[in-house]
Amino acid sequence: MAKGFGIGKQLDRDVSSALLTGAIKAAERTVDELQEEGPSWTGRFSNSWQIKGPQGQQVKGDGGPGDARPLRFREGPFTGPQAAATLLRTKVTTDKVVFTISNFSDHAAEAIDAVEHDKAYYPRGWAISPDGPQTSQGQANFDPVNGGRKDSSRRGDTGGGDPKSISSRTAPLDWFATFAEGGRLDKAIKIEMDKALAKAFRK
Repeated sequence: MAKGFGIGKQLDRDVSSALLTGAIKAAERTVDELQEEGPSWTGRFSNSWQIKGPQGQQVKGDGGPGDARPLRFREGPFTGPQAAATLLRTKVTTDKVVFTISNFSDHAAEAIDAVEHDKAYYPRGWAISPDGPQTSQGQANFDPVNGGRKDSSRRGDTGGGDPKSISSRTAPLDWFATFAEGGRLDKAIKIEMDKALAKAFRK
């Protein structure tokens, strides 16, 4: 009986560890996708994502310019006892998110097309100019259109203004809403959860 009870406790620990490991991987991959989908001009927005865990664990970008740098927790999978305690305290299940992703950039609201600004707020350079996108992703996704911006517009809302001018963007309008509402967040987490759980039960 004691041996069987021990096996049961170990299985609980393996499953608990698998759940949290799956959530960690899902959060890291979600940030990768957000960096790929989002705008990139200087790179500061892409490098300002952060992930917070249920026990206060945190990994965050440096907020600096340049190409997007992935976020990864330094430590490996949670240990069984630690994972089990976390799941018990937070009442985590396979369909409950335990890691919070956010962006601390001063321009985060602009980057996700949540606010409007006067046309003078936005950069105007071409991709090959010193004033153009400074990251490889931004240069690859640079999307100029004939026609300047309207007097007031959101980041991704180009054109509609002075026909003798140009306006540009490095990500489509409402890219974040499309990402968040398109089921990709839930799908990413579920896929990682399923993989982690399957691996735990194969032991």
